[in-house]
Amino acid sequence: MKKFMILAAACAMAFSSCNGGSAAGSKGNGNKGEIDSVSRAFGITFGYGLRQTDSMNHMGLNADAVAAGFKEAFSGKNKMTPEQADDYLREYFMVRMPARALAESQAFLEQVEKENKNVRKTESGLLYEIIEPGSEVKAVSNEDVVRVMYEGRLKDGTVFDSSYERGDTVEFPLNQVIKGWTEGMKLVGEGGKIKLWIPSELGYGMRAPQVIGPNQALVFEVELVKVTPAAEEE
Repeated sequence: MKKFMILAAACAMAFSSCNGGSAAGSKGNGNKGEIDSVSRAFGITFGYGLRQTDSMNHMGLNADAVAAGFKEAFSGKNKMTPEQADDYLREYFMVRMPARALAESQAFLEQVEKENKNVRKTESGLLYEIIEPGSEVKAVSNEDVVRVMYEGRLKDGTVFDSSYERGDTVEFPLNQVIKGWTEGMKLVGEGGKIKLWIPSELGYGMRAPQVIGPNQALVFEVELVKVTPAAEEE
């Protein structure tokens, strides 16, 4: 969101500069086509920035409404002041969207638990299914290091991270990941595979990366390749 606002501000400043420069010489030099092309390029840049933001937040922005707001502001006949628009967006992104995401995530997890008889639930609310149990070697300490292959999805199935796509394993101590991972990786043995449905409070909560969004339930499939006890790391 911050990157997009910076982009919008840069576009506005540049467009103001171009428009101001063209006004002095626009009466006789016939550069309307050129200015129209510049205007269109700004529109494409603005729209592309919005599309990137929209795809990451799954907001489903209405391009016609965006265009209407742009025209209002450009003509000086906007129905919202810039301050009101900022306040509205801040309230939406900081209050309404997270609250809606939390409710939807809770409903999603309840449905998973209800429909899948193989899913178990821990006291913390973590849902999991052992796909392959693996060996008796397990992580027992938060300081233990695990090497894994994994794929992370949002509740709608969108893949947001995958070591399979990168073609490599990942290694990390269990005290340096989200709580759902710290707990979940102790439930499967070395060489095994587990599926985790992680509630927002055991995931990223409000501090989620933009590609995930606030208060989202997460779904991971993880292969536990190797466990290295903390004592062996020292």
